[in-house]
Amino acid sequence: MAVSTPSNRLKLTPSNSPYLPHPARSPFRSRAPVEPRLSLKRVVGTTCTSPTGFDVVNSLFAYIAGGAVVVVDVDGLEYTQRFYRARPTALPVYNTPPLPYSPSTPTQTPKANDSRNRISLRESNFGSHDWSESPTSSKTWTSRERIKAATCLALSKEGRFLAVGETGYAPRVLIFSLEDNSSDTPLVSISEHGFGVKAVAWSPDSKYLASLGNANDGFLYIWRIDTKTGAAKLFQQNRCTSTIRGMIWVGNNLLTFGVRHVKVWRVEEGQSTSPLKQKFIGESSATPQPHQKTLPGRNVLLRTMIEATFSCAVAIDDTKAVICSETGDVCLFDDTADDSDKQAKLTKVLESGFITTCAAIRGDVVYLGSKMGNLATLDLASFIQCNPDSLSINVGSLAGLFAMGFLKENMVTIDAKRSIHIWGLDQIPGKPDVTSPIQIPGHQDPILGVEALSRPNAPGADFFSWSASGQVLLWDVDGKIKSSFQVPLEEPCIEDEPDLVNQLTLVRATECGKFFVTGDKLGVVKIIDFSTLQCVASMKAHASDCQFITTYEDKTKFIIATSGRDRTAQLFHKTAGGEFEHFQTLEFAARVVQVLVPSADKVITCSLDRTLQVHDLVTKEGEPDVMAAIPSRTLPLKASPASMTMGADRKSLHVSLLDRSICSFDLENGKLAHSFKCTDESGVESVVLDSLTARPTTDREPAFLLGISNTDKSIRIYDAQTGTFLDREWGHTESINGVTLIEEDDSNKRKVVSVGSDGTIMIWELDLQDPSWGPATRDPSPVKDGSALSRPTLRRVLSKAELAEFQRSSSSIGRRSPQGTLTKRRSIFSLSSAPPSRTPLAALQTSPALPNIEDTPSRRVSATESRCNSPPSSPKTRMKRRPSVPALNSSKTKSSGNLRGFGSLNMATEQACRTLRAYRRKLSSTDPISQEVLAELDQELRLTAVALGDRATRSKAMSDTMLNGLLDQYSERLVALLDEKLRLSYRSPSEQEPESPKSPKSPSRKRPGSSGADSSSGSTS
Repeated sequence: MAVSTPSNRLKLTPSNSPYLPHPARSPFRSRAPVEPRLSLKRVVGTTCTSPTGFDVVNSLFAYIAGGAVVVVDVDGLEYTQRFYRARPTALPVYNTPPLPYSPSTPTQTPKANDSRNRISLRESNFGSHDWSESPTSSKTWTSRERIKAATCLALSKEGRFLAVGETGYAPRVLIFSLEDNSSDTPLVSISEHGFGVKAVAWSPDSKYLASLGNANDGFLYIWRIDTKTGAAKLFQQNRCTSTIRGMIWVGNNLLTFGVRHVKVWRVEEGQSTSPLKQKFIGESSATPQPHQKTLPGRNVLLRTMIEATFSCAVAIDDTKAVICSETGDVCLFDDTADDSDKQAKLTKVLESGFITTCAAIRGDVVYLGSKMGNLATLDLASFIQCNPDSLSINVGSLAGLFAMGFLKENMVTIDAKRSIHIWGLDQIPGKPDVTSPIQIPGHQDPILGVEALSRPNAPGADFFSWSASGQVLLWDVDGKIKSSFQVPLEEPCIEDEPDLVNQLTLVRATECGKFFVTGDKLGVVKIIDFSTLQCVASMKAHASDCQFITTYEDKTKFIIATSGRDRTAQLFHKTAGGEFEHFQTLEFAARVVQVLVPSADKVITCSLDRTLQVHDLVTKEGEPDVMAAIPSRTLPLKASPASMTMGADRKSLHVSLLDRSICSFDLENGKLAHSFKCTDESGVESVVLDSLTARPTTDREPAFLLGISNTDKSIRIYDAQTGTFLDREWGHTESINGVTLIEEDDSNKRKVVSVGSDGTIMIWELDLQDPSWGPATRDPSPVKDGSALSRPTLRRVLSKAELAEFQRSSSSIGRRSPQGTLTKRRSIFSLSSAPPSRTPLAALQTSPALPNIEDTPSRRVSATESRCNSPPSSPKTRMKRRPSVPALNSSKTKSSGNLRGFGSLNMATEQACRTLRAYRRKLSSTDPISQEVLAELDQELRLTAVALGDRATRSKAMSDTMLNGLLDQYSERLVALLDEKLRLSYRSPSEQEPESPKSPKSPSRKRPGSSGADSSSGSTS
């Protein structure tokens, strides 16, 4: 198996591939590498739970914090911190040479659940064509697999190097130089362990580094380190499949201990050949490497301790060590025999009486710490003599010790509450001063959220965070606690859920931190006055969890909006008398994800039913304290929302959806402005973004969106206008519960603060400044070309409704004679403008299809059909294809383009037109009509004409010319048809008898005016 960095592991073309000249293809090969925009500046808190994640040397101590390591340099009562972290794709300074037993071809990148013996591409089932076009070649490093966590560390004895072991996907052993300040670039990156690194340890002379994988990995490696550069080369190795709790160096031997396991590994130095420096810096050598000797090891006989689990150990000298078990047994390990084949001894000396978790030696005193908080001491000289009375005093009771160590003048402890204390040592030998420790700040519980705090404020803080226990801490950007308070939580009284525990879920602050609004798991909302820390209002807002809280405050109004799991949004406001009052409950069909109050007159909510609701806030005249939210607009979403935030211009809204995209809406017209997928730098994988934050464009920075992704535990930045990926960073090992952006007045750079369930707070520096932004430093010719190419392609496709508006404006003159569009499609009936003598009026009058022919002059009908007395074969089909002339004159294109509206006015208008056309066809029948019904119809037609006139004055979209044309046409036709129907219905039987045989000709003699009106109407319309 090849020892290689992630960059080497991504090389997928085997050495014997027929496509060797061609590298692995990727559709995103031409993408430029993304420059880091986020840099880690400070880490608050720790994830250390065992001695393997903590180490001390001289005046330095180090501990793990998520995916990073914090190194603290203590000088008296002051301390400084440095931070070390490597990105998953970080390239080390020195490459590690491949192992002699590794295959000749590079190994394919393993998945998270791959076994240790990863096979090469040559040994897999892929053919030669699959090597160059592998479908998984660009998807090997998935977002979920990039998560890494620092699990162990070790400081070299002279304080020059730091070794860090990781767990997660493709875990590494990283070696950093402590001569640098905070660093993101390791000297060496070793990726030999396939599942995770359990422990790392430096030899006393810093020439060797031991790395032990977890039980699934099962390998122990000894790396030879170049003390000048820090480069590493594998020296010895062996299998170690037991469950190990830790390992220490005892002289030149390595001691591992764990569950029913204590084993000594003999590190034997071979005869060194001529020193080849290229072996340490990764240069290949043509000289064949000799076969490496297996690391020899021998188990220690446990005797009566065969069932013990050994938890911690500390070396006394080169041959002796103290080993403690979880049950409180304290044993002496002795390997003083000169003969290496002789068995080492393990002797049980005494029982401490408590569960021992950590041990340390200072001078002639051994300190033992317990999980219960006990701290005891042993006299070292008496303990070496196996005296069971060597347990001397109990120094004090602490909050459960996980790790401890001694500096030159201090003792450092990490307790069960994740608190780090630096204790001073008084004049009494062996007894630390436990009364006045220096505490490194941090949350004692998982952090559930973070919010920025506007300045100026009373404590001078920049942001605040909170935990489930109700603790709220106010911080500055240097990681110092400025103030804190405890939110009182209600005790749950639910018989069905006796184990339910109330938790603080949300905290929001008003301007300058005057009030803090909190919400808990029981749905109770409290308002706390920060000046007095008194609860001024407490309301049962929701039946269950309070999901989101937002506030709006100006000189006249103070509005609070909350949302919960009970499908409601609650609205509160501060009255003129200074009291907080609930004024409305908004109910929804699904759970409300988020609620925003961007201004004093608007409330925006989004819910899981894929809708975005906009409400207008109104007040009664003369009663400013009486408010209400009126539904204004509902916008559909293509997926359920996850988060939303107002745009920097306060006129747009950015919504993150569960389909891994972000949509931007224009709130003025409710239209979708643009959307983009939240992809990574390769453009392949996308994630869901939470906790969106938007910032506007400046002279040197683009408008950007900041968010978090719990898919890969990353913080991401995107261009808000184009959706371009800008940067992402990792650091948290558990879910990220919040991120906020802090604007600093005295600096152009911004700070990003993220918090996670691992109890850590990470403060990042954001630098998006680009020389291409801003007119001062822009080069006119080349930069303009580059910026134009980077922009999206212009697209402005006009809809049918917009095109219809242009047609109406161009044809407004001569609206009643559209010969330019209809004359080419008319047949013999296009001669309606000719003299009446050429038209067979008798045949047209007796035909039942007369109204249909008049309404559709563009329909092609044969002469035989026009003279036939029978109706057309399929009038419904013709009506669907060809509407009437009034429908054509009322812009059929625009109405058809707006058919997407549900129950719109356009649909009602078209329905009315179809009803009138059907009614005109019915008028051709001989059925009698009562006078009352005709009078009612006449009244409705007149009222409709009046309503259309009012509509013309209220709407600018309908022109006066179009309405006048419609009214003239309908009035002329309907009046003419009604007159004819009345005349036919009320004729005497004597008049009908002689004219019945000549009925085809009589209408032509009796209604020339009516026929002429219709012909005129048909020709002009």
